[in-house]
This record gives sequence, C-alpha cells and structure tokens, in this order.
Amino acid sequence: MKSPAARAGAVGLAIALVAGLLHWWGVGFGLLLAAMAVVGFIAWIFPFYGVRLLDAAVLFIRGLYWARDQGRFHSFGGIPLDIEDDGRQVWIDGPGLLRVLGRKEAEDVLAARLSGHWRRDDRGVLMLRADSVVHYLAQMPERTDPRVQKFRRYLEREVLYPASQRRSRNGNLA
Repeated sequence: MKSPAARAGAVGLAIALVAGLLHWWGVGFGLLLAAMAVVGFIAWIFPFYGVRLLDAAVLFIRGLYWARDQGRFHSFGGIPLDIEDDGRQVWIDGPGLLRVLGRKEAEDVLAARLSGHWRRDDRGVLMLRADSVVHYLAQMPERTDPRVQKFRRYLEREVLYPASQRRSRNGNLA
C-alpha cells in the first residue's frame, strides 16, 4: 500500500471487520463499554502511568508508520527532500533539489551539470551525490544568494557531516 488513502482504507476495513465480528458474536457493544470503563478507571486512578502508556503507544505506532522513511526524510524550507545513504555515498533526489532552488528545468539538464555524479533509483527518480551538489552550489552563478548558502550549509551540517560520523563510528572510511 503506497498511498495514505489506501492505508486509511485498510485500517478502516480492519476496524469494521473486528466490530462486525464482535457484533456477530453478540459481545461488541457491551465489551466496548466495559473496555472503555476499565481504561477510564485506570487513567483516573493512575494518570501518570496512563499518560506514559498512551505516549509509548503513540510513539510505537508512529515508529511503525515512519520506519520505512527513517533517516531518509529531510526538509528544507518546507520542501521535502529524499536522502539516501548507501554506505558509501549520500544521494539527494533531483526533483527536490530543483524545487529548493526554484528552477523549472528538466532533470536531464541537472544530471548533465553533475556529470558522472548521478544515478536513477529503483523508482526512476534522479538521485545526485550530495557532495557534488554542495560543490555545485558553491560554484553556481547564484552562489551568493542567501537561500543557496543556507541550503549548502544545511546539506553540509545535517546530511554530509552526520553521514561521515556514522561511517567513522562503523569503521567504514569510504
């Protein structure tokens, strides 16, 4: 399931199936009221533990939902960037880079500017080496634009430096 609407539909279908089974067994509404009463009583008696339990449940569910994107999602100026670290190089998606720079050019033009430092991922999205993007941002004609400078520093501090630290901790100095 790729889209959020499909996931929401699957969760809704699962909830409807469980509710239908409980109703078919004849214990649905009574069991629901009893569970709500028990949870409410426990939350009233032990509010600290109830809040901690609820917080842990929310973090667990959030972790399950975002596990696929863990460590890959970045954002600059509200524009999402897909970042991949394959263990040797850090890659940034070309369409996200074009949106951050505010350019309306074709991906092939960007790939030609960074000749030899790009690839296509399994979905066909243009991926560019982050170190080459930083070098390109430092050499491009609009390099004195404050937004370009902030983006270059963002890539250096939030993407490349943490990746190099992970590699040095793991003993992989590639």
